[in-house]
Amino acid sequence: LLVGALDTVLDSNARVTPFRILLQVPGSQVSWVIASGATIQEVNKHWDWLIHNLLHSLSVFENKEDAVSFVKGKVKGLIAEEVRGRQAAQEEDPGKFRDALLKFELHFSLPSSEKLVTYYSCCCWKGRVPRQGFLYLSVNHMAFYSFLLGKEGMHGQGWEY
Repeated sequence: LLVGALDTVLDSNARVTPFRILLQVPGSQVSWVIASGATIQEVNKHWDWLIHNLLHSLSVFENKEDAVSFVKGKVKGLIAEEVRGRQAAQEEDPGKFRDALLKFELHFSLPSSEKLVTYYSCCCWKGRVPRQGFLYLSVNHMAFYSFLLGKEGMHGQGWEY
């Protein structure tokens, strides 16, 4: 579940992205999203990377399925590198993450089995005044907490896999 949550958090497909690059074997009904972007420029950048870093390597494969496995493995490896980079950033300042974890547990009455994946400083518009606070992403929940001029604001959303 943790890996699935991290993939969802880090994968740009978790947000609605209008542009995607799909990998599909000719004749197959199955396709895989290997890149996506919010703008055509972003997806073109991904396409250029794929051409420069993968296209030459694909010419050595005689079997289509082997080529698909290679591309999928390469993309999963890039995602894993990104996850490791984010985890390293958290480990650089473990005290900060530990503080966020304590606040997450204090503000939201979730079971102790619910693990915090990451958190972000952000703003939530409610009414006419934006509320500055923190967005907490755990394995099964997304929660927002703010405290502005004596007013506490908490919002949460859970999901199931």
